[in-house]
Amino acid sequence: MPYNLGKKFEERFETDFSKIENATCDRLKDVMGRYKYISNVSDYICYIYPNQFYIELKSHKGNTFPLTNLTQYDDLVKKVGIKGVRVGVIVWFSEHDKVTYTPIAEVRRMKEDGKKSINIKYLETQEYKMYEIPSKKLRVFMESDYSVLLNLKEGE
Repeated sequence: MPYNLGKKFEERFETDFSKIENATCDRLKDVMGRYKYISNVSDYICYIYPNQFYIELKSHKGNTFPLTNLTQYDDLVKKVGIKGVRVGVIVWFSEHDKVTYTPIAEVRRMKEDGKKSINIKYLETQEYKMYEIPSKKLRVFMESDYSVLLNLKEGE
């Protein structure tokens, strides 16, 4: 079986997120067989008082993550506006050694603006809200400090 960096990134996320005091994080198991009408809302549901997080994780080479690869979008966007709920996508831009968080409300805005991808340049241009997760490079993966997610505002 080939080495799957995406699955290993998910394991790394769980390890790093769990370092936050009083944090809990549950991995939603992948649906086997790709049943047409069965899917999970996100990869992880995490909780740190008083916020619940729906987190979808993606790893990607290159500068742009195609929004067509965010198949959970419709389920995630339904969570926007619920008090105490934070919903977003974390992308590991592996060729850039950067881990980012983009609120799903911003992804919705990107789609409304006709954008087809999440571009790493949004970190610099701030055209859309996109947050860099403080990380340090290990041999292959990044060790990340997800405590910055505690500073998210309502709707992020």
